[in-house]
Amino acid sequence: MHDAAEHLAAIVESSDDAILTKDLNGIVTSWNNGAEQLFGYSAADIIGKSITLLLPDDRQDEEAPILARLRRGERVRHYETVRRRKDGGLVDISLSVSPLRDATGTIIGASSIARDITERKRAEEQQQLLLREMDHRIRNLFTLSASLRIVGI
Repeated sequence: MHDAAEHLAAIVESSDDAILTKDLNGIVTSWNNGAEQLFGYSAADIIGKSITLLLPDDRQDEEAPILARLRRGERVRHYETVRRRKDGGLVDISLSVSPLRDATGTIIGASSIARDITERKRAEEQQQLLLREMDHRIRNLFTLSASLRIVGI
């Protein structure tokens, strides 16, 4: 059993994804290296502090419903949102949150996994921009074609 726990701890620590836990009041209780890389806070910086440090001002209302769902034993799967890094910069993330239970099955907190989706979001925005530009150009060609027919060319 001890080897399995060490193995799982090694997996969590080596993950590129941010993996953290918090209690039912939203206080961070664990923080892996992936979380440090993604958000810029060391474990010493954030353990014992509120997870709301990561929420931008316009998203402060997101945490209470997540904690309420966790208390009911529900999971939050692949929720796309934005979080604030230690340097104040914003990062697009995909967030999954699962209830964390003790040995008796009582929900004592949450396990969260956050993945940086900033590059994917940028690529999607670039694709949308290109599609709008292409649509605009096609409409211009149709307008030009229609005007040439009217003129009789």
